[in-house]
Amino acid sequence: MNDAGSLSKLFLERSKFIVIGLTGRTGSGCTTAASIMQGDDPDVPDLAGLRYKGRSFYEGLDAKRYDILSRYARKNWKRFFSIKVSDLISAYLRSMTRDDISSFIAACDPAGRLQPEDVEKMLASGVYDNDINVRRNQRIIQSILDHDQDLRQEDLKKMSVLRSLVSYRDFTAGFKKDLDSLLPGLYVETYQAAGNSIRKIGKVSVDYKKTSFDPEQIFHLPETINRIIKVLRKSFGSAFVVIDAIRNPYEARFFRERYSAFYLVSINAPDTDRSAYLRNIRKFDEDRIKKIDDAESGTSALEDGEFVAQNVKRCIEMSDIHLLNPRNELDNNNILKAQIAWYVSLMIHPGLVPPTAMERVMQIAYTAKTNSGCISRQVGAVVTDIDNSIKAVGWNDVPSGQVPCSLRSLEGLLHSFDPLVYSDYERNNKKFRKRASERKDAFASRDDLLCGRNLSYCFKDIRNSLDRKGNQVHTRSLHAEENAFLQLSKYGGEGIQGGKLYTTASPCELCAKKAYQLGISQIVFIDPYPGISRQHVITIGSKCPELVQFRGAVGKGYHQLYEPTLPYKDELEYFDDNSWKQSVRSEKISESLQTLRDSGLITQEEMENLVAKEKGLLNQEESLESGSNKT
Repeated sequence: MNDAGSLSKLFLERSKFIVIGLTGRTGSGCTTAASIMQGDDPDVPDLAGLRYKGRSFYEGLDAKRYDILSRYARKNWKRFFSIKVSDLISAYLRSMTRDDISSFIAACDPAGRLQPEDVEKMLASGVYDNDINVRRNQRIIQSILDHDQDLRQEDLKKMSVLRSLVSYRDFTAGFKKDLDSLLPGLYVETYQAAGNSIRKIGKVSVDYKKTSFDPEQIFHLPETINRIIKVLRKSFGSAFVVIDAIRNPYEARFFRERYSAFYLVSINAPDTDRSAYLRNIRKFDEDRIKKIDDAESGTSALEDGEFVAQNVKRCIEMSDIHLLNPRNELDNNNILKAQIAWYVSLMIHPGLVPPTAMERVMQIAYTAKTNSGCISRQVGAVVTDIDNSIKAVGWNDVPSGQVPCSLRSLEGLLHSFDPLVYSDYERNNKKFRKRASERKDAFASRDDLLCGRNLSYCFKDIRNSLDRKGNQVHTRSLHAEENAFLQLSKYGGEGIQGGKLYTTASPCELCAKKAYQLGISQIVFIDPYPGISRQHVITIGSKCPELVQFRGAVGKGYHQLYEPTLPYKDELEYFDDNSWKQSVRSEKISESLQTLRDSGLITQEEMENLVAKEKGLLNQEESLESGSNKT
């Protein structure tokens, strides 16, 4: 038998350290997922208990994949340490003076009805003043928040850190109730604003909106989380960590660049289920839900909001793994548990199973989007038949023969006049050229910071600034879905009626109409389009395509999870004692001797002597091999 210990060392690092960052819209189930991961028992459901929309959640080969991965999860599960970002924001809030926190919370009421005096009464009567445990553990948490302070050795003790985190978790749960008792939804408003303040200036401040953005502070919150991760690793030696939740793309990038074992995992609930949960359980009205969605969309009116505000949409686009969380049955988390077991197993042991058909096709769309020359966003799309056989690939880009925006520049527009690169309109329209020149001049004073970057420009933005309208007709690029459809007719492809459309975003109203006309039966998307394509185009009529939220690994995560560390056959041979090979050898020799005897070339006695001699040699080989392994 080979040395199985050397194989264990090969997988040791993955079994010692994993960091999962959860992301998703409010109400999607990030906290539910974190609660499942921090359990001692994964409680992996059987396949029979996984039903969605009247059918088995895993069918065909996916059912066999799940059988293998669920079995592995039950044998190799390790509980995760859960770090809730909201608990850390609570610690930042408790660092404020009494007057400042009262004023800050009052300012978070969008209607301006709350007064600092109202908040002060809540603080005095609620957990803020009356939680003894959080006051006892405040020193340890405050030392973690102070990045200039080295953590003292006594603070690295296992129980002191965990006890501090637990105390703040209990405090946050109570503080949430106190805030929402003042005003429904005030907890979300307060903690979103506090997060924005921390990313902007490194602390929570009443005047953070008026204070200049300090770029060095954008990573203050993730660095605080990272300090806790380091403490856990130093205290426990090995650690599986889940962060609940990451809602700023720069925070996700912070961990991705530091840990190869980091996975950004999006939790996605169907819009109808999520809205029902927020209305019925969280007691949010439609206006409150819309306001939360707007705050998480990345379109904040806050100055420097593109850096400091939440942008869940972008975080979902960046995710390595996407999990579906149906919320139509609040106590039924079986589907979420099953997916967690699936992907944690692959994190520990990559390549246990091959990817699903949905993952395989979406990975091609994800790869295709990097071909896009659009400087706003990159989208990929794939058209398949009903069996996921690929028929066309597309990405958002200018028509073939034109130069993409990323390869053009303001300098070229204003000075080269190349008719193959710049249109007649761009070369001759005085208003357009004047606005383009103004745009270039705005960069002149920042030349030292540009460091050789190409000054690409968006034609649509300049053109719309002249009209003062948001006309989408002025885009130069085809949409990814549109491009994929056109490839079919351009190169004489076959019909795709009843086929599928995979897109790394989701189709706009125009592309949704084209998909409907082509008879697409299923649209698989990653992030819902903010427009009305679903309500107005896709779900009307008699031949509506099915909308399916993508679930699985994509991008970097696809390769990390499905590329085996070594061929699985070679891996299994490390656990093989080779007895079956010796048995096969004996059978072959016996068959050969039997043939010789039947042919009259040897006698029965000679055959029996040769068989006995062969058995003696095999026993001798086994003895030698056993001695070698002991050595």
